[in-house]
Amino acid sequence: MTSTKTALLAIALCLGPIFSPMAAFAEQSPAREALKQHCTGDYMDYCSAYAPGGPEVEACFKANMKNLSAGCSAAITAYKKEQRATKRVSEAR
Repeated sequence: MTSTKTALLAIALCLGPIFSPMAAFAEQSPAREALKQHCTGDYMDYCSAYAPGGPEVEACFKANMKNLSAGCSAAITAYKKEQRATKRVSEAR
């Protein structure tokens, strides 16, 4: 497997679950797709030493928030907003 494919697989496995445990089972959303697109390089640069999906990856992203690319930071913000909105809707039911 090429390093690019490995990076994409790693980001697909790690970014969804690090922000919300239920995200791994949720439908693909535009915000989640943006995470994959914009944060793969940041994951490889700062957090690839940690197992995908583990709490260490989430802690790593939080610790490196100031170092993340603008696109990744924006994608994380959008994803968190989407998750909060989804949670509010599910709680209202």
